Amino acid sequence: MLDRATGKHLHFPGQHKGEEVKIVFRRSIFFLIMPYILNLILLVIVLFLAVILPNNIIILQDPFIGAIFDFIITLIILFILFTAFLTWTHYYLDSYIVTNQRVLTIDQIDFFHRKVSEADIGNVQDIEVVAKGFFANILHFGDVRIQTAGADQKTLFFDNIPYPYKAKDIILKFAEDNRKVELHNAYTYDPTKTDPNSKSQENNNNSQNS
Repeated sequence: MLDRATGKHLHFPGQHKGEEVKIVFRRSIFFLIMPYILNLILLVIVLFLAVILPNNIIILQDPFIGAIFDFIITLIILFILFTAFLTWTHYYLDSYIVTNQRVLTIDQIDFFHRKVSEADIGNVQDIEVVAKGFFANILHFGDVRIQTAGADQKTLFFDNIPYPYKAKDIILKFAEDNRKVELHNAYTYDPTKTDPNSKSQENNNNSQNS
């Protein structure tokens, strides 16, 4: 699926050592297809006018006026193509990432500016799902609001992702798994256990002193 990806091959800039990407969400493909349909309709209308108008409006048959008309049509077509490319860029680069350590939102504001928000997944306290509108309920997409606890409380937003209730369950599962690991590590920590590396270093120091 284009709007959801899993697998050990997934990586992202700023990934921590030992951090595994569990799942990557993107906005519902509805927000990619609908703008493309509108762009296609607009492109067909522009091309239709470019062919019909010069044959029916005498002034457009003047070489100078006709050149200006062709120039304007070309600019409109370039704008439509640019809009289509920008739509794909936002769809593909805007990502919501869940790892075994963190929850991240990556918002590509423009070509050279992105905003990244993150929180420890173990601090996820509450998740709210909001699905408003006809298309949201028919096509099963909506917003997921993630509230974190701890000293650095914040709210992360997963906007218009597919099957938001399933996404909520997935995030809560990974958050619970993280807390279990942290709890296990806390109770199994043995402060009396000697670090083999430190013991080897101590032996080397003693041999040098002797």
